[in-house]
Amino acid sequence: MMRTIFIFFSLLSSVLLAHGKVSVLEWPEKITPALRNTAMPELGDSPVEKILEKYYKNRTGGQGNWDKIESVILTGELKTKDSKLALNAYQKKPTFIKLVLSNKEVHDSITLSYDGKVAWKQMGSRAEPENMDDTEARQFIHNARFDNYLFYPFAEGKRISHVATVPTEGAICHQMRVVLDTGYQVDYFFDIRTFLEIKVVNTDLRSGAVSSIIYKDYDLEQPIPIAKKVKSFEEGEWVSTLLVDDIKLNSGIMPWMFNKSD
Repeated sequence: MMRTIFIFFSLLSSVLLAHGKVSVLEWPEKITPALRNTAMPELGDSPVEKILEKYYKNRTGGQGNWDKIESVILTGELKTKDSKLALNAYQKKPTFIKLVLSNKEVHDSITLSYDGKVAWKQMGSRAEPENMDDTEARQFIHNARFDNYLFYPFAEGKRISHVATVPTEGAICHQMRVVLDTGYQVDYFFDIRTFLEIKVVNTDLRSGAVSSIIYKDYDLEQPIPIAKKVKSFEEGEWVSTLLVDDIKLNSGIMPWMFNKSD
């Protein structure tokens, strides 16, 4: 009975919050370059600021712990409707990323990369590397951040708000929204207890296209929790599932490793 009552009031609370007023992160009157470049600045007492501070602390262990992490290498298997691909993913702060997808059946691979300035691809190990077109590059660069858009809350070109507290994938989550001047809106749904992301929804405000990611099976032994099962959807339709086998932090990744070879 008590559990039933608890669940009822939890749901009631989420419904009320979901229909409440959106809480927008207000910017200070004066924003210094140092403040713009701080991943987790000290914030005030508004509802959205309190949630963000708890998120930073619980999700990363705080600024000191976050500063110790420079890069990550993930290896695993990417399952799509038509194939299973071996994945090696390399990321380095702030926006360096390289994905190498290998098809063992045909003994070939493709590479997608962003070196902080240029997004490029190599569609086959024998093909010449080429720059992505504008549409591909815009989408790839949007997803290239080592962290996410909730960090650096006072960086130029973004607005953060707390939209609601809602049931999401079996958990009660804060829904935090970031609107970017690149034309994207990103909604982060993270558990109100653990502050782990459960779901992220990306909306392209230019085209109206919607993609979403669901995170499961977090490795909590790492300095920062990393999901080992990641399911991707486009317009509500399943696209792929990533199963992570191995995680390596701070493995000596260098910026030049993301450059397009001539």
